[in-house]
Amino acid sequence: VGEGNQRAGQALLMKSGWNGERPLVALAPGAAYGTAKRWPPASYAALASAISRDGGLPVLIGGRADQDAGVEVISALVPDARAANLIGRTDLPTLAGVLALCRTLVSNDSGAMHVASAIGIPVTALFGPTDETATHPVGVGPSTVLTHPVWCRPCMLRECPLDHRCMTGIRVDAAIDAVRSSA
Repeated sequence: VGEGNQRAGQALLMKSGWNGERPLVALAPGAAYGTAKRWPPASYAALASAISRDGGLPVLIGGRADQDAGVEVISALVPDARAANLIGRTDLPTLAGVLALCRTLVSNDSGAMHVASAIGIPVTALFGPTDETATHPVGVGPSTVLTHPVWCRPCMLRECPLDHRCMTGIRVDAAIDAVRSSA
């Protein structure tokens, strides 16, 4: 990631309330393929709240289409938890600059997951309806894949016709443990 991209990412983070000292943990709550690939916003909010309690700053990332997911996460944070919401505010080079400043990323199966892995950022990838053996992070960064075993996964559907248990079954404490061990 070039210096100019890192400076652009740092400037955006500073405008969003980062003090330059708190460790950054990126969260990508959206997914372009459909809502079935999304871990519930309440789960992301619980993770973000834990990161904030641990002294880190959760940084929500994603494209414009992910803005609703970001608003849901922010609105579900526990009192006193803080997060920087950069969803829809970066182009790809600036996203890479932001990610280069983060200690780790937690993401649904998404483009952000692949960008972070390609630039060497540790990734915790959450897989439900998609097949982690086909689309797991393959970059230079270390990765952890979290799934919940159910009979219907991977179904490859955009919308879950059942109860979304492949994603709702991924435990928040497992994601917290993955963040703490990689950050």
